[in-house]
Amino acid sequence: MTTTPPTEYVDQADGGFGSARTVETRPARADVPAELAERFVLVAVLSRAERPAEAVVLRVRDLTARHGATGMPLVLKYYHRLHAPSPDVEHELLDLGARPAPHLERLLETGRAHGHPWHLYWSHGEETLERYHADHPDGLPPTAVKSLVAQLWTALTALHGRGVVHRDVTPDNIMVQTRRADTADLVLVDFGAAVHRPDEALEPRTDWRGKPLYLAPEAGLLRQSVSEAGDWWSVGMVVAQLALGSHPITFRRDEEVLAEIATHDPDVGGIEDRRTRLLCEGLLTRAREHRWGAEQVRDWLAGQDPDVAVRSGEAMTPADADSRPVISPFPFMGQEFTGTDRLAVHLDHNHLSAARMLAADADRARLVEWLGQFETVGNRSPEELDRLAALRTELARPPTAAVLVRLLNWLGPGLDATWHGVALDAHGMRLLCQGAREGNADAVALVAHLVNHPAILTGLAQRPGGQGLDETDRAWRVLRARWEPTVQEIATGRTRTVRAALKHTPAVDAWLLQLAREPERTRGRLTDAALRERARFPERVPWYDALLAAPDDDPRLLAALLLTPHAAAEADGLRADRVEAEAVRLFDTDQDHLATVLRRLDRLPTLGWALLGATVVTAPWTFVTGLADVLGRASQEGVITAWLLELPSAAIVFAAELWTAVYIGPLLYHPRHSLAGLLIRSAERPARLTRSRGRLGLFVAAALLLLAVLLAFYAIDAAPWIWPLTSAVAVAAWSVRRCLARRRTRRAHRTRRTDARRPLTTPGRTGEQA
Repeated sequence: MTTTPPTEYVDQADGGFGSARTVETRPARADVPAELAERFVLVAVLSRAERPAEAVVLRVRDLTARHGATGMPLVLKYYHRLHAPSPDVEHELLDLGARPAPHLERLLETGRAHGHPWHLYWSHGEETLERYHADHPDGLPPTAVKSLVAQLWTALTALHGRGVVHRDVTPDNIMVQTRRADTADLVLVDFGAAVHRPDEALEPRTDWRGKPLYLAPEAGLLRQSVSEAGDWWSVGMVVAQLALGSHPITFRRDEEVLAEIATHDPDVGGIEDRRTRLLCEGLLTRAREHRWGAEQVRDWLAGQDPDVAVRSGEAMTPADADSRPVISPFPFMGQEFTGTDRLAVHLDHNHLSAARMLAADADRARLVEWLGQFETVGNRSPEELDRLAALRTELARPPTAAVLVRLLNWLGPGLDATWHGVALDAHGMRLLCQGAREGNADAVALVAHLVNHPAILTGLAQRPGGQGLDETDRAWRVLRARWEPTVQEIATGRTRTVRAALKHTPAVDAWLLQLAREPERTRGRLTDAALRERARFPERVPWYDALLAAPDDDPRLLAALLLTPHAAAEADGLRADRVEAEAVRLFDTDQDHLATVLRRLDRLPTLGWALLGATVVTAPWTFVTGLADVLGRASQEGVITAWLLELPSAAIVFAAELWTAVYIGPLLYHPRHSLAGLLIRSAERPARLTRSRGRLGLFVAAALLLLAVLLAFYAIDAAPWIWPLTSAVAVAAWSVRRCLARRRTRRAHRTRRTDARRPLTTPGRTGEQA
């Protein structure tokens, strides 16, 4: 009958669903929980839990036979822990079940499975009053209606006598146990929404619950009033539906239904039986203090006619009806309106048609004329009449958004704060902003409309549910003005992708609007989301941490959320660099260890090459000096000097070459840096020169060889001591040069390894990665 499920909740603390209420933690939603599987056998699934607020309703058999034979069908209801009847309600229902009350569902046992409560009830069949009513589309006869009312009166008086308010008396919560011609035996079931209210003076307000088609006017608010009178209103709606054959309210959208019952008495004039119509009028009185209760219904069942309070829009006497002024209807979208509240609802919900109507001079003139009727109707205050006169003057031209707000406020001052049919209370604003962030075209258009017309939120602040909208609008404009400077500061030096991520889009406006409407809650949600994402980063990103370091700076906090993907990509890049650097370090370490092993293995061959080179250099000295002495061409002093220099020069050559071999080490010393390698390469060059240059190369090689022979003879003849001295000096100088080159190579290699091991701090990397 309505789009709202019977187990829908709205939490007052945060203006909507709490996160715990929306998380399904029950292990079974259409089966017996595992902890109860050894005791109960599933027979049929009566109701599957599609959302946490709904109970799992199963028909089962109890293998332990605690409440009768094992074949007896029972009903197992498995609740979410935050959507179960309170312990006080459980206690009263168990007490009622111990001494079965007629026409009330009998609770046999309660318990918990996997942390969630369950109830065990007698089974009362599968047919609901809604199905029973479908078999009587033309309505039930008065005798059948009276029988059903008597049974409901017995059930509710027993329930109310224990301080329990059912809150959800609807045809699908009334089971038809047996049929007898046009009458039936009824059982009231489903206490999931019940509230324990032992103190008659206490009128608690609790989470929203119920079906709008059966809710009392005072229960249609975001924060419901709970009283027995609400149950009796629901009984009146059920009786009117049974008597008429259809529900007295023709609307089906929840918003329209709630607006209708808040502003108009249900039309029960179509009920032909006078006493049945009297019962419905008494139960469907919108003023709770004048509504019939258990006492009046008991008197009605006894054949009496209790008094009915005056219903709005109705007269008690023909004289009153004749003297009541007649309101000419105003046509809009094929309907005619005499009440201001209904017109306000339709103008708001059908804003495009309303805009076309208000843009037409003729239609606007008819509206002004229609509004003029209320200057003498309704006993309005002077202030209200002054606002009406101002509105009629302003409607001489197409109205601005501010004028349209004032028009709707005057037409429906008691209606909830809505714009274009969207509720602008905390919960509704949250859904609007979520839709805009998800790209919903209507939500995006509405947010843009609110941006362009600041008078809307300011004007709606005086409507129910709109408290604080004026402050919301001011805070929103401040946040929007701060966004661009914040983006400029954050994006300076960053890449184009960062600036694109922080672009002022409708999603940004939606976030800022939600921050303005619910700053503490939204700020906490943004911070929690950003911190959860940061906890997944493989590496810390300094600039992202800096954005989160200012929790009270809402634009920076929102920027952090928008840049989370970029920060995550940069963190991944930092981790990849660190892994690569660690791999290089490990490779270098392995190479060092391998080189150390190879050095140890190759140390003797390396020293052998050093000795070979030194020997090749020093061996000719003795021959040269001896030849100079034998030939007698050199002076005796020169020969003696040569013999004296040979020993220290040889020591210098061997010491220098061995030291160089040890300092440079194996693998690198020979053949590139060794003396032996130099001599081998030098010996190869004349041959390569001869082979590469042909005849010219041969002549050059012969000339060089002749020059070498002449120089050797000169050295032998003139100064034999030059050979050892020059060789020793040359080898020593070259050893120094080789050691210094090796030292520079080691230092550069050590620097590279140190850089690889250093922690990665890459301020420039932010722009590259982002």
